[in-house]
Amino acid sequence: MRNPVLLSLSLLVASAAHADLGAIPRQSGWSGFLLGGVTASSHESNFYAGGDSNNRIDSLGSPGSENGFAPLLNADIRYTFADTRTQVFLGNLIQDALRFDFTQQFGIRQEMGDKGIVAGSVVFNVMPVELWSDPFATGVDRSSTDAKSKGVRFAWDKIWGSNFNGSITTREVDLDEEHSGQQYDQRNGTSYAPVLNRNGKIHDMELSYQWHFGDGQVLEPAILYKQAKLDGSAESFKNTGLQLTYAKRGPQWSIVSNAYVGKREYDEANPIFGQRADADEFALTGTFFWHSLLGVKDLSGTITAAYSQANSDIGFYDTQTSTFSTGLLYNF
Repeated sequence: MRNPVLLSLSLLVASAAHADLGAIPRQSGWSGFLLGGVTASSHESNFYAGGDSNNRIDSLGSPGSENGFAPLLNADIRYTFADTRTQVFLGNLIQDALRFDFTQQFGIRQEMGDKGIVAGSVVFNVMPVELWSDPFATGVDRSSTDAKSKGVRFAWDKIWGSNFNGSITTREVDLDEEHSGQQYDQRNGTSYAPVLNRNGKIHDMELSYQWHFGDGQVLEPAILYKQAKLDGSAESFKNTGLQLTYAKRGPQWSIVSNAYVGKREYDEANPIFGQRADADEFALTGTFFWHSLLGVKDLSGTITAAYSQANSDIGFYDTQTSTFSTGLLYNF
């Protein structure tokens, strides 16, 4: 499964500016955040069906461009049992929301003294991602389909009292109507559709380390690894990337900047093109927070600008995304 707007940008992390949200409060009660705003985006993709304006293509070349606006709505709600250092949570982590990854979680976190905080959760997407049912269909109006995912996540912050943080996520991806390559097979008498099937499992692993400096500054390098074991061998891939996050938090304003480079390698060649769709990935993002907006202590204004691209050995697989978002963030 490939979603240039959500998947590529989900490689970016902005947790450092709100690192305090990772700590379990010392008092029992409710906590979390509400986020609302708007996102303007420009993307190029032959797979993502958001906007539906590129529903017809005449050749299997590089993707066209599409612009659009979308609401930015999210929330994270938690309840803390201070005596046992336990926290139950439902929603979307702020670091995920700021990187446009709207995977929802329902789980539990447990502080283990000086050994860190472990968490286990069920992950799912409330709002399905729209993809083209048969992205390789040409000369006809392509139909869109919903891609849903669900799975589990294990995370460990402050591993054994260090500044290392890690997480492992496994999820099942299911498209309501998966018809990749079927039109090509009908026209050419081939049987490529089974190796282009995008249903299956995706495994994500992340390991990061935080350096804390004076004046509220944090530098966090991370290693990211993704393995997509899909039903179609030509769509299965491994993704390895390096990420660097810099954040500075102050009483009035905070900033977060991220840079990511990665390599995606497919298991087999796409039979339609006769080669693998291996790609080099690159992304940049920056987020600015203005705290105590309108004199309200827990209200912040946010502005985020992001750019990502994937240059594939097959031009049809190229993606490019630019986004600009603004919104209000309320912590409670």
